[in-house]
Amino acid sequence: MKNVLLILTAALLAAGCGKVDDTYYERTPSSSGEDGDYAPINKTYWGQAADSATGALIDNFWNETNNYFYMDFVPPAAHPGGFQYWPQAHAMDVVVDAYVRTQDAAYLAYYDQWFDGVKEGNQTAYGAASANYRNNFIDDMAWIVLTMLRMYETHPEHPAAYLTTAEQIYSDWILTEWTEIPCGGGLKWQHSDGVTSGKNACTNCPAAIIAGRLAGFYKALGDNDKSAKYLADAQRLYHWIRSMLYDSRTKILYGGVDVKNGVETRSTTSLSYEVGTALGAAHELYKLTGEQHFLTDAVEMTNKATTDGMPMDNATGCLRSEGPGNGDGGLFKGIFIRYFVKLINDSNVDKAKRRQFYCFMVHNATTLWTSGTNQDGSYASMFGPDWATPIPQSGAVGLQGHVSGCMLIEAMSALNPVE
Repeated sequence: MKNVLLILTAALLAAGCGKVDDTYYERTPSSSGEDGDYAPINKTYWGQAADSATGALIDNFWNETNNYFYMDFVPPAAHPGGFQYWPQAHAMDVVVDAYVRTQDAAYLAYYDQWFDGVKEGNQTAYGAASANYRNNFIDDMAWIVLTMLRMYETHPEHPAAYLTTAEQIYSDWILTEWTEIPCGGGLKWQHSDGVTSGKNACTNCPAAIIAGRLAGFYKALGDNDKSAKYLADAQRLYHWIRSMLYDSRTKILYGGVDVKNGVETRSTTSLSYEVGTALGAAHELYKLTGEQHFLTDAVEMTNKATTDGMPMDNATGCLRSEGPGNGDGGLFKGIFIRYFVKLINDSNVDKAKRRQFYCFMVHNATTLWTSGTNQDGSYASMFGPDWATPIPQSGAVGLQGHVSGCMLIEAMSALNPVE
């Protein structure tokens, strides 16, 4: 796939709203929701930016022999990192984004290849106990399941294997890790965890989204019994998340509850992907039930995270770096964006709040594309963990940091105007 770099020009950034060459430009309101400074959004330009970023992902990280994504890339062709399971889901999500955006069958061709390659890579890397997508980490399997559900939903033939495999992983290896002790419920982080360890957001929030999505799928398929079962799962998971990890006074979603010597202590950190999946779970439940309190939760925790919450970098006005581009934290921001854009696009959210969120997302994307991206050379269109600063043009580029930036750039084509 040819990697064509497009950088937004100063003229584009200075343009006003309206139609230029039959292309609609959406003005981005100030954070107050009132008229203020505006930046234009042109879907054609952002689509070309996404072609470039996603092209760099496929060109530089896809393993054509084993059908999964390398963990590192050093120009011109070195891949020093080994296989890791959970980032595979998010890298493939970017390919799904590109297919949804373009309907280009070239992207669709990766679906079956990845579906087989990740299973084989998982077993090769982690041994016989990791056969058939099973992994010791519950959250890692949840990410893989969410990607399979997106592949099922977006593939024109809706292959049954994607849905049934996702459902099997969820039912056999994820939901079975719910324990009442400790913490009054919740899913464990690892199969090997004992009953004295804590529970966390990064396992329970994605699982709640899975359950909600399965409820929606089976409702559409006319299987009301299965739909009701999965809806009950989603509600139980979210109730635990809200009661144990969400501070309804401050609107902060915390990362987990630790248990030491029988004492439960809520963590004091809040990471972007934890907030993103919590708001995603609440939003999914709102769409399934129509109950306003779910939407209120989603909006309030999002507002906190994008104004004075811990994921913010006040110096840049963007989501902060949460770890190196070749580490887990490099992926966190992109996961937040995946669920954030869905909330922005929901017309049931208060318009002023949608405009505020819209402005925040556009600022992040514009900062990344104009200030945080190398414009040429061997590192063109690749991203690191700081969206305001380009990655150094030497050494390895981590898959996680690049994928996170790709998710943001792809999401700009999914962002709807706020009328």
